[in-house]
Amino acid sequence: MNIKAIAGKIGLDWENALEYYGGDIGMLKEKLASFEKDTAFDELRKAIEQKDSEMVIKRAHKIKKAAEKVGLNTLAKKAGELENAKGLKEMPAFLELEKEYQGVVNALRDE
Repeated sequence: MNIKAIAGKIGLDWENALEYYGGDIGMLKEKLASFEKDTAFDELRKAIEQKDSEMVIKRAHKIKKAAEKVGLNTLAKKAGELENAKGLKEMPAFLELEKEYQGVVNALRDE
């Protein structure tokens, strides 16, 4: 996986992500390789479908933290917006997050 090559495509802050892992590119690659499994986006989707606001907050927070750890700042921001969304704002925030998430996941799969 050539992380630096896809960084711009997925909104990855290369410098901060590399710094987080102490310059260990291998560790960063491992975290990106397991990102989709680690975030369990389907569980968030299920919480949205069930209108379980408490679980939506927990799942959005998990995605936000995972995204922050690998320098995916835009994704982290979108997850934070969902985490803080209330009522009618929840579904639009979810759709924004889902779109960003799918872009990241698709780029990582293609890599």
